[in-house]
Amino acid sequence: MPGLSTEQERQIRELLAQEQKITAIKLYREATGVGLKEAKDAVEAIERGEPVFAPVYIQSDKRNDALLEEQIKQLLAQRQKIQAVKIYREAHNCGLKDAKDAVDAIEMQMRMERRTSLPSAPAISNDPFAEDTQRNRRFLASLIAIVLLVIGGIAFFLLAGNGF
Repeated sequence: MPGLSTEQERQIRELLAQEQKITAIKLYREATGVGLKEAKDAVEAIERGEPVFAPVYIQSDKRNDALLEEQIKQLLAQRQKIQAVKIYREAHNCGLKDAKDAVDAIEMQMRMERRTSLPSAPAISNDPFAEDTQRNRRFLASLIAIVLLVIGGIAFFLLAGNGF
């Protein structure tokens, strides 16, 4: 069994003989880094006497990791999280929980990037006086003063014409 030392293989067989399958699966997972299902299948194959080959991990380069992350981000943007987890699992040869945690982290990173990249625009309002600046206040005060002067002038001429 490449990937497992002879001592680990002996321990797994011994645990199986003692009917401690769960402990054997745990030991296999720790030794190989595979997911729960893969470890269970491998330990059951050992139990049946079949040859089992531990997974071979391929070193990935940063460019492939960036391409994979971009592909996962596209799938998340299309709301295809299950497919993203599946692709991550295949690329990194890891368990379901590890893949889901990694995809969740990418999704959280996407949310944080969206929050920081969006400009903080003021809320749009139908209220013309919602933007309360000093300039607007002076304009409004001047407009009210002019309207009052016009009304006062009209009232003066109307009252002056009646003999008051």
